[in-house]
Amino acid sequence: MAQANVNCRIFPGHTPEQIRQELGKIIADPKVSITYVGAAGGNPNRVGYTPPPLRPDVFQPIDKITAEMWPGIPVVPSMSTGASDGIYTNAAGLPTYCVSGEAIDRDDIRAHGKDERIKQESFYRAVDFYYRYLKLVTSE
Repeated sequence: MAQANVNCRIFPGHTPEQIRQELGKIIADPKVSITYVGAAGGNPNRVGYTPPPLRPDVFQPIDKITAEMWPGIPVVPSMSTGASDGIYTNAAGLPTYCVSGEAIDRDDIRAHGKDERIKQESFYRAVDFYYRYLKLVTSE
């Protein structure tokens, strides 16, 4: 018997069970069994949270600092394939955003590897970015 483990990235608003059923429709073979295998304690009927709205009080300072530090570079919201504590705080009604001021060399990505690193210049620029951001959002 052959087996495969398929890792599906599920968009907000859908459940793992919905994806399992959709895969079953696509494969449409009664000899193929599709089973949900999730994280410890994962619930196949849990709906992924909808990302919080892009609030101006959070993102305008990011736009301002980005324009100062990296002129001409747009700020683009993205969704990570990983997880963070944001899954719990968003679910509790606390809008949670991940903001990064780190410049990563796309030809030298080592995130979460045994030799994870970033360039020193990127580190210090990120510290400056976070400092400026916190000064702006706490200046009232």
